[in-house]
Amino acid sequence: MSPLTWVVGRGGLLGACVERTLDSPVWRPELGFPWNKPQPLRESIAEAVRGFRDRILTESWDSWCVYWCAGRGVVGASAASLAAETATLQFFLDRLGGELASPRPAVSGRIFLVSSAGGLYGGSDQHPSTEETPPRPISDYGRAKLDQEQALRDWVKLRPHVSTLVGRLSNLYGPGQHIDKPQGLISHMSRCVIFGVPIQIYVPLDTIRDYLFAEDAAKQINAGMTRLGRESSSGGREVIKVYSSGKETTVAGLIGVYRQIAKRHLRVVLGLSPARSQQPARLQFRSIVWCDEPAIPGTELFDGVSRLHRYQLALFQAGKLPPPWSAQAA
Repeated sequence: MSPLTWVVGRGGLLGACVERTLDSPVWRPELGFPWNKPQPLRESIAEAVRGFRDRILTESWDSWCVYWCAGRGVVGASAASLAAETATLQFFLDRLGGELASPRPAVSGRIFLVSSAGGLYGGSDQHPSTEETPPRPISDYGRAKLDQEQALRDWVKLRPHVSTLVGRLSNLYGPGQHIDKPQGLISHMSRCVIFGVPIQIYVPLDTIRDYLFAEDAAKQINAGMTRLGRESSSGGREVIKVYSSGKETTVAGLIGVYRQIAKRHLRVVLGLSPARSQQPARLQFRSIVWCDEPAIPGTELFDGVSRLHRYQLALFQAGKLPPPWSAQAA
Protein backbone atom coordinates (compact mmCIF):
# COMPACT_ATOMS: atom_id res chain seq x y z
CA MET A 1 0.00 0.00 0.00
CA SER A 2 1.35 3.43 -0.95
CA PRO A 3 1.92 5.89 1.90
CA LEU A 4 -0.28 8.89 2.52
CA THR A 5 1.91 11.76 1.32
CA TRP A 6 2.06 15.43 2.24
CA VAL A 7 4.21 17.96 0.35
CA VAL A 8 4.94 20.99 2.52
CA GLY A 9 5.83 23.90 0.27
CA ARG A 10 3.80 22.65 -2.68
CA GLY A 11 3.43 26.22 -3.95
CA GLY A 12 7.15 26.54 -4.61
CA LEU A 13 9.22 25.36 -7.56
CA LEU A 14 10.45 22.07 -6.11
CA GLY A 15 7.32 21.27 -4.09
CA ALA A 16 5.05 21.73 -7.10
CA CYS A 17 7.23 19.46 -9.24
CA VAL A 18 7.45 16.82 -6.51
CA GLU A 19 3.68 16.72 -6.06
CA ARG A 20 3.05 16.48 -9.82
CA THR A 21 5.34 13.46 -10.16
CA LEU A 22 4.04 11.50 -7.14
CA ASP A 23 2.40 8.11 -7.59
CA SER A 24 1.13 7.91 -4.00
CA PRO A 25 -2.10 9.45 -2.60
CA VAL A 26 -1.58 13.10 -1.67
CA TRP A 27 -3.01 14.87 1.39
CA ARG A 28 -3.42 18.65 1.35
CA PRO A 29 -4.46 21.00 4.15
CA GLU A 30 -7.65 22.91 3.47
CA LEU A 31 -5.85 26.24 3.77
CA GLY A 32 -2.38 27.36 2.74
CA PHE A 33 0.25 28.52 5.22
CA PRO A 34 0.79 32.26 5.89
CA TRP A 35 4.57 31.95 5.71
CA ASN A 36 5.25 35.62 6.46
CA LYS A 37 3.15 35.75 9.65
CA PRO A 38 4.92 33.82 12.45
CA GLN A 39 2.05 33.26 14.90
CA PRO A 40 -0.70 32.50 12.35
CA LEU A 41 1.83 30.25 10.61
CA ARG A 42 2.33 28.17 13.74
CA GLU A 43 -1.39 27.94 14.32
CA SER A 44 -1.90 26.80 10.72
CA ILE A 45 0.86 24.21 11.00
CA ALA A 46 -0.57 22.82 14.21
CA GLU A 47 -4.03 22.52 12.66
CA ALA A 48 -2.68 20.94 9.49
CA VAL A 49 -0.63 18.37 11.38
CA ARG A 50 -3.73 17.38 13.35
CA GLY A 51 -5.62 16.96 10.10
CA PHE A 52 -2.83 14.78 8.69
CA ARG A 53 -2.88 12.63 11.83
CA ASP A 54 -6.67 12.27 11.73
CA ARG A 55 -6.58 11.12 8.10
CA ILE A 56 -3.87 8.54 8.89
CA LEU A 57 -5.65 7.12 11.93
CA THR A 58 -9.21 7.29 10.61
CA GLU A 59 -8.37 5.49 7.39
CA SER A 60 -5.82 3.15 9.03
CA TRP A 61 -2.88 4.00 6.81
CA ASP A 62 0.12 1.80 7.56
CA SER A 63 2.68 4.43 6.51
CA TRP A 64 3.03 8.13 5.76
CA CYS A 65 5.45 10.35 3.87
CA VAL A 66 6.28 14.06 4.25
CA TYR A 67 8.31 16.14 1.82
CA TRP A 68 9.60 19.35 3.40
CA CYS A 69 10.20 21.53 0.32
CA ALA A 70 9.49 24.84 2.04
CA GLY A 71 11.82 27.79 2.44
CA ARG A 72 12.36 31.24 0.95
CA GLY A 73 15.90 31.80 2.22
CA VAL A 74 18.64 32.77 -0.25
CA VAL A 75 22.35 33.56 -0.09
CA GLY A 76 22.59 37.02 1.40
CA ALA A 77 19.42 36.72 3.49
CA SER A 78 19.65 37.90 7.08
CA ALA A 79 20.62 35.47 9.81
CA ALA A 80 17.41 36.36 11.66
CA SER A 81 15.12 35.44 8.74
CA LEU A 82 17.00 32.19 8.19
CA ALA A 83 16.82 31.34 11.89
CA ALA A 84 13.06 31.88 11.70
CA GLU A 85 12.85 29.32 8.87
CA THR A 86 14.79 26.81 10.95
CA ALA A 87 12.50 27.46 13.92
CA THR A 88 9.46 26.84 11.70
CA LEU A 89 10.87 23.47 10.62
CA GLN A 90 11.59 22.58 14.25
CA PHE A 91 8.06 23.52 15.26
CA PHE A 92 6.63 21.40 12.45
CA LEU A 93 8.72 18.39 13.46
CA ASP A 94 7.76 18.76 17.13
CA ARG A 95 4.06 18.90 16.30
CA LEU A 96 4.32 16.02 13.85
CA GLY A 97 6.10 13.88 16.41
CA GLY A 98 3.57 14.71 19.09
CA GLU A 99 0.48 14.14 16.97
CA LEU A 100 1.65 10.85 15.48
CA ALA A 101 2.55 9.38 18.85
CA SER A 102 -0.41 7.16 19.69
CA PRO A 103 -1.32 4.29 22.03
CA ARG A 104 -1.23 1.80 19.19
CA PRO A 105 2.10 0.85 17.52
CA ALA A 106 3.53 3.87 15.74
CA VAL A 107 2.86 4.13 12.02
CA SER A 108 6.09 4.08 10.04
CA GLY A 109 6.99 7.23 8.16
CA ARG A 110 9.47 8.88 5.84
CA ILE A 111 10.58 12.51 5.70
CA PHE A 112 12.39 14.29 2.89
CA LEU A 113 14.20 17.52 3.74
CA VAL A 114 15.41 19.84 1.00
CA SER A 115 18.88 21.25 1.60
CA SER A 116 21.49 23.10 -0.46
CA ALA A 117 24.67 21.58 -1.86
CA GLY A 118 25.99 25.01 -2.78
CA GLY A 119 25.22 26.40 0.65
CA LEU A 120 26.84 23.52 2.52
CA TYR A 121 29.93 23.04 0.34
CA GLY A 122 30.53 26.70 -0.53
CA GLY A 123 33.87 26.82 1.26
CA SER A 124 35.08 23.38 0.25
CA ASP A 125 38.26 22.96 -1.79
CA GLN A 126 37.19 19.48 -2.92
CA HIS A 127 35.92 19.40 -6.51
CA PRO A 128 33.58 17.78 -7.10
CA SER A 129 31.97 17.64 -3.64
CA THR A 130 30.23 14.40 -2.64
CA GLU A 131 28.22 13.19 0.34
CA GLU A 132 31.53 12.39 2.04
CA THR A 133 32.82 15.95 1.69
CA PRO A 134 32.71 17.73 5.08
CA PRO A 135 30.25 20.67 4.92
CA ARG A 136 31.96 24.04 4.95
CA PRO A 137 29.37 26.80 4.59
CA ILE A 138 30.55 30.37 3.99
CA SER A 139 27.16 32.09 4.27
CA ASP A 140 24.40 32.38 6.84
CA TYR A 141 22.22 30.57 4.32
CA GLY A 142 24.55 27.56 4.24
CA ARG A 143 24.85 27.52 8.02
CA ALA A 144 21.05 27.63 8.34
CA LYS A 145 20.72 24.63 6.01
CA LEU A 146 23.23 22.75 8.15
CA ASP A 147 21.21 23.65 11.27
CA GLN A 148 18.04 22.34 9.62
CA GLU A 149 19.69 19.05 8.74
CA GLN A 150 20.85 18.74 12.36
CA ALA A 151 17.35 19.51 13.65
CA LEU A 152 15.98 16.61 11.61
CA ARG A 153 18.75 14.27 12.79
CA ASP A 154 18.09 15.14 16.42
CA TRP A 155 14.34 14.68 15.97
CA VAL A 156 14.54 11.30 14.25
CA LYS A 157 16.90 9.83 16.86
CA LEU A 158 13.90 9.49 19.19
CA ARG A 159 11.66 8.01 16.49
CA PRO A 160 13.01 4.70 15.19
CA HIS A 161 9.86 4.16 13.10
CA VAL A 162 10.80 7.12 10.85
CA SER A 163 13.39 7.19 8.06
CA THR A 164 14.80 10.37 6.51
CA LEU A 165 16.26 11.51 3.22
CA VAL A 166 18.15 14.81 3.11
CA GLY A 167 18.52 16.07 -0.45
CA ARG A 168 21.41 18.46 -1.02
CA LEU A 169 20.46 20.11 -4.31
CA SER A 170 22.59 22.07 -6.74
CA ASN A 171 21.22 25.28 -8.31
CA LEU A 172 17.57 24.61 -9.09
CA TYR A 173 15.77 26.26 -12.00
CA GLY A 174 12.64 25.81 -14.05
CA PRO A 175 9.19 27.21 -14.89
CA GLY A 176 7.33 28.27 -11.77
CA GLN A 177 10.29 29.57 -9.78
CA HIS A 178 9.41 32.42 -7.43
CA ILE A 179 10.51 35.60 -9.17
CA ASP A 180 9.83 37.98 -6.31
CA LYS A 181 13.09 37.19 -4.53
CA PRO A 182 16.75 37.65 -5.60
CA GLN A 183 17.39 34.04 -6.56
CA GLY A 184 17.91 32.22 -9.78
CA LEU A 185 20.39 33.53 -12.33
CA ILE A 186 18.64 31.75 -15.21
CA SER A 187 15.27 33.24 -14.31
CA HIS A 188 16.89 36.66 -13.97
CA MET A 189 18.54 36.41 -17.39
CA SER A 190 15.23 35.50 -19.03
CA ARG A 191 13.54 38.58 -17.64
CA CYS A 192 16.39 40.81 -18.74
CA VAL A 193 16.14 39.44 -22.28
CA ILE A 194 12.35 39.77 -22.32
CA PHE A 195 12.38 43.35 -20.98
CA GLY A 196 15.27 44.31 -23.25
CA VAL A 197 17.51 45.53 -20.44
CA PRO A 198 21.19 44.72 -19.76
CA ILE A 199 21.85 41.48 -17.87
CA GLN A 200 23.34 42.55 -14.57
CA ILE A 201 25.86 40.04 -13.21
CA TYR A 202 27.48 40.32 -9.78
CA VAL A 203 29.85 37.35 -10.01
CA PRO A 204 32.77 36.74 -12.41
CA LEU A 205 31.82 35.31 -15.81
CA ASP A 206 34.00 32.23 -15.17
CA THR A 207 31.97 31.31 -12.05
CA ILE A 208 31.11 27.59 -12.30
CA ARG A 209 27.73 26.22 -11.30
CA ASP A 210 25.67 23.05 -11.72
CA TYR A 211 22.10 23.87 -12.81
CA LEU A 212 19.46 21.22 -12.07
CA PHE A 213 16.09 21.32 -13.82
CA ALA A 214 13.35 21.16 -11.17
CA GLU A 215 11.35 18.36 -12.80
CA ASP A 216 14.50 16.23 -13.00
CA ALA A 217 15.18 16.88 -9.31
CA ALA A 218 11.62 15.90 -8.38
CA LYS A 219 11.84 12.60 -10.26
CA GLN A 220 15.17 11.76 -8.63
CA ILE A 221 13.90 12.67 -5.17
CA ASN A 222 10.73 10.60 -5.55
CA ALA A 223 12.82 7.64 -6.71
CA GLY A 224 14.97 8.10 -3.62
CA MET A 225 11.99 8.17 -1.29
CA THR A 226 10.62 5.02 -2.91
CA ARG A 227 13.93 3.27 -2.38
CA LEU A 228 14.08 4.52 1.19
CA GLY A 229 10.71 2.87 1.77
CA ARG A 230 11.91 -0.43 0.32
CA GLU A 231 15.08 -0.47 2.39
CA SER A 232 13.46 0.62 5.65
CA SER A 233 9.79 -0.38 5.66
CA SER A 234 9.62 -0.01 9.45
CA GLY A 235 11.84 3.07 9.72
CA GLY A 236 15.25 3.70 11.19
CA ARG A 237 17.24 4.72 8.08
CA GLU A 238 18.95 8.08 7.54
CA VAL A 239 20.28 8.98 4.09
CA ILE A 240 21.98 12.09 2.73
CA LYS A 241 22.17 12.41 -1.05
CA VAL A 242 23.49 15.07 -3.41
CA TYR A 243 21.20 15.83 -6.35
CA SER A 244 22.77 17.60 -9.30
CA SER A 245 22.85 17.49 -13.08
CA GLY A 246 26.51 16.45 -13.02
CA LYS A 247 27.17 18.97 -15.81
CA GLU A 248 28.79 22.26 -14.92
CA THR A 249 28.70 25.51 -16.85
CA THR A 250 30.04 29.01 -16.40
CA VAL A 251 28.06 32.21 -16.23
CA ALA A 252 29.57 33.06 -19.62
CA GLY A 253 28.20 29.75 -20.91
CA LEU A 254 24.70 30.74 -19.75
CA ILE A 255 25.00 34.04 -21.57
CA GLY A 256 25.88 32.05 -24.69
CA VAL A 257 22.73 29.97 -24.28
CA TYR A 258 20.61 33.11 -24.12
CA ARG A 259 22.31 34.53 -27.19
CA GLN A 260 21.21 31.41 -29.05
CA ILE A 261 17.65 31.74 -27.74
CA ALA A 262 17.36 35.49 -28.39
CA LYS A 263 19.30 35.30 -31.68
CA ARG A 264 20.85 38.67 -31.00
CA HIS A 265 23.65 40.35 -29.10
CA LEU A 266 22.97 40.73 -25.38
CA ARG A 267 24.19 43.57 -23.19
CA VAL A 268 25.92 42.43 -20.01
CA VAL A 269 26.83 44.69 -17.08
CA LEU A 270 29.28 43.49 -14.44
CA GLY A 271 28.98 44.90 -10.93
CA LEU A 272 29.71 44.34 -7.27
CA SER A 273 27.41 43.02 -4.56
CA PRO A 274 27.84 42.68 -0.77
CA ALA A 275 26.88 38.99 -1.17
CA ARG A 276 29.70 38.34 -3.64
CA SER A 277 32.01 37.05 -0.90
CA GLN A 278 29.40 34.38 -0.16
CA GLN A 279 29.43 33.16 -3.77
CA PRO A 280 32.21 30.61 -4.37
CA ALA A 281 33.94 30.64 -7.73
CA ARG A 282 33.40 26.95 -8.34
CA LEU A 283 30.67 24.51 -7.33
CA GLN A 284 30.76 20.97 -8.71
CA PHE A 285 28.96 17.94 -7.31
CA ARG A 286 28.82 14.19 -7.72
CA SER A 287 26.73 11.70 -5.78
CA ILE A 288 28.24 8.45 -4.51
CA VAL A 289 25.02 7.31 -2.82
CA TRP A 290 22.63 4.84 -4.51
CA CYS A 291 24.73 4.87 -7.66
CA ASP A 292 23.26 1.48 -8.64
CA GLU A 293 19.89 3.09 -9.36
CA PRO A 294 18.86 3.24 -13.04
CA ALA A 295 19.72 6.63 -14.47
CA ILE A 296 16.82 9.03 -14.88
CA PRO A 297 17.22 10.95 -18.15
CA GLY A 298 18.05 14.57 -17.43
CA THR A 299 17.08 17.76 -19.23
CA GLU A 300 19.85 19.37 -21.25
CA LEU A 301 20.63 22.93 -20.17
CA PHE A 302 19.58 24.50 -23.49
CA ASP A 303 16.23 22.68 -23.41
CA GLY A 304 15.56 23.56 -19.78
CA VAL A 305 16.47 27.22 -20.26
CA SER A 306 14.27 27.37 -23.36
CA ARG A 307 11.30 25.97 -21.44
CA LEU A 308 11.76 28.48 -18.62
CA HIS A 309 12.15 31.33 -21.11
CA ARG A 310 8.94 30.40 -22.95
CA TYR A 311 7.12 30.22 -19.61
CA GLN A 312 8.26 33.69 -18.60
CA LEU A 313 7.54 35.08 -22.05
CA ALA A 314 3.95 33.85 -21.70
CA LEU A 315 3.71 35.61 -18.32
CA PHE A 316 5.07 38.79 -19.90
CA GLN A 317 2.52 38.65 -22.70
CA ALA A 318 -0.21 38.24 -20.08
CA GLY A 319 1.10 41.26 -18.14
CA LYS A 320 2.11 39.11 -15.16
CA LEU A 321 5.92 39.18 -15.32
CA PRO A 322 7.66 41.65 -12.98
CA PRO A 323 10.82 43.35 -14.25
CA PRO A 324 14.20 41.94 -13.20
CA TRP A 325 15.61 42.98 -9.85
CA SER A 326 18.90 44.79 -9.55
CA ALA A 327 20.86 42.53 -7.16
CA GLN A 328 21.86 39.08 -8.36
CA ALA A 329 23.20 35.87 -6.85
CA ALA A 330 24.39 32.95 -8.93
